[in-house]
Amino acid sequence: MKPKTTKALPCAIFGHNYVKSKTNIDHTIEMTCTHCDTVVVTDHHGNFENNTVANKQISETLQELYRLTKCIAKTKVAS
Repeated sequence: MKPKTTKALPCAIFGHNYVKSKTNIDHTIEMTCTHCDTVVVTDHHGNFENNTVANKQISETLQELYRLTKCIAKTKVAS
């Protein structure tokens, strides 16, 4: 693995130095590397999952769709 910047050089040689940055509602932990600012999320089993921009956008869109379906379901029941 060739680092593209000197900022990621320590991560390429020694590995990432993750620090807990956020705990989500679903008990997953978001961790950020102190050197290269990469973000990973741990799942329920403690495995790391990359949290890329595309995955984040997909996740936000799915959350919005879920909220909309819950709102529509409530209005149908109330009618």
